[in-house]
Amino acid sequence: MVQRAKITVDLGDDELYRAIKIAAIENRASLREVVIEALKDWLRRQEELEDLRDYQEAKGEPTRPFKEFLAELNE
Repeated sequence: MVQRAKITVDLGDDELYRAIKIAAIENRASLREVVIEALKDWLRRQEELEDLRDYQEAKGEPTRPFKEFLAELNE
């Protein structure tokens, strides 16, 4: 049996809570759905930032022709 993860979040801001609740109602979504989507979006952005950092690191590395790389693979 899979146990569902539950968390309690203290937003620390009643206005933020009301705004989220109103937006959820306007979009016919539950607060749970809004929070889950927000967390998924945040994770996607973190992955994109990591990819960007990796790209920036690799950008300065020396390059070589693709044919040379393929030749090494066939050795």
